[in-house]
Amino acid sequence: MKKRIVSFVAVMSLVFAMSATAAFAASYTFKFEGSFIGSLKTSSAQTVQTLNAAYVNPSASAVPTTYYLCTTTSNTTNVTNWITDVSTSGKRSFTYNSGYGGVNNQYKLAGYPSNWDFVDYTVTGSWSP
Repeated sequence: MKKRIVSFVAVMSLVFAMSATAAFAASYTFKFEGSFIGSLKTSSAQTVQTLNAAYVNPSASAVPTTYYLCTTTSNTTNVTNWITDVSTSGKRSFTYNSGYGGVNNQYKLAGYPSNWDFVDYTVTGSWSP
């Protein structure tokens, strides 16, 4: 009986830990249409909940896309490295530039087509600052 209780507590701890991690993820949908000029898209702002956890996890896309995190006041002020030419699904981690990051700061996910000449497409996924 004691083993069952210990096993149950261990399983519930894992479930709680996994659900807490997933709660920090935000979803995004970027629809890229028309020309490259004006194609930069941004998500809504999200608050940094934990350090060293910034990532983007896009769905598969046939068109390479570039991602970075930006400030809430300027879409062109990148606070992380650029993750370029992403055309497959999978989690990719950001690294904050010096002077940025930190719990309780707010950032947005930014994305744009990596190619100048592209066919209209939509990409969805999850991300966390």
